[in-house]
Amino acid sequence: MVEDLREQTSHTDMVGDLREQAIQAEETFEAERKAHLAQSFLGLAPRQRLVLAVLLFLNVALCGCMALVMTGRVMLPF
Repeated sequence: MVEDLREQTSHTDMVGDLREQAIQAEETFEAERKAHLAQSFLGLAPRQRLVLAVLLFLNVALCGCMALVMTGRVMLPF
């Protein structure tokens, strides 16, 4: 009878410990998730960042070509 009581007590302690560990793991996960969201650039999805990067590249390339034509370093064929 005493052994049964000890087993029940230890089982209750284990369940309580597991609950505490689960709560701590969830809090850690939420903190990491918030840090990851803050780390993303302007809160954009990866596809949106790719489109933004491509548009920025094209803008810089076009401005560079226009500057070369305006300074006379490159002549247009027509």
